Amino acid sequence: MELLLVFDVDGTLTGPRRRMHEDFSRFFKSICRNYQVFLVSGSDMVKLEEQLPAEVMKLVTGIFPCSGNEFLMDGRHVFRMEHYFPTEIITFLEDFVESSPYQVRAGNHLETRTGTLNVSVVGRNAGPKQRLDYYNYDNKDGERERLIDALAQKFPDYEANIGGQISVDITPRGWNKSRVYGELSSRYPGQSIAFFGDNMHIGGNDRPLGDAIRNGSDENQVFAVEDHYDTWRILQHQYCPQARLCPQVA
Repeated sequence: MELLLVFDVDGTLTGPRRRMHEDFSRFFKSICRNYQVFLVSGSDMVKLEEQLPAEVMKLVTGIFPCSGNEFLMDGRHVFRMEHYFPTEIITFLEDFVESSPYQVRAGNHLETRTGTLNVSVVGRNAGPKQRLDYYNYDNKDGERERLIDALAQKFPDYEANIGGQISVDITPRGWNKSRVYGELSSRYPGQSIAFFGDNMHIGGNDRPLGDAIRNGSDENQVFAVEDHYDTWRILQHQYCPQARLCPQVA
């Protein structure tokens, strides 16, 4: 049985909104040359190209940006699932950001992507320290969980999941990362899948795909990683095609 390797990007292959580590990039290219590798991210292609080297983007078999609502192979779109969000939900999100007690506003708080709305109280323009500060605040305060609960009550046709350190991804119900499993299992019947994601907790945007893959076959594997170093260690120990291609990881 052949194996497909599927990776979230932000927090799994890179630090939050950071470039891929140069040493990890060299190692990951060897993985891409020996396995069919797919990327799945809440981010759009512009952000993925900012974080991943061009050679990595060319070596992977396919890319699912925007929570799986786009699919590209060989740089060409296989599909693109557009959705136009109603004014009511956009106004609701703008009001939520404005009324948050969190004081810092870095800009770019509501971003429309293919089939997805991404909302962040601190804003996507936040720098690394601002992102970490908000992440620590949210861990104590549960602001993003409150937003998810409020959206579920007010807009039942939509679902929301925590994305990365600072944001929430909102999609029409069912338009989450889990659709990636359906696409891969139909294109590659009989092949097992290993998925790596950092937001695998309940409410995290990797959880729907993790559940779909785990439930799809006993041969599949799901790895809830802490960061890109954790991903690197697992790949080195379980999937390294040749020992000489695998640098040691502290």
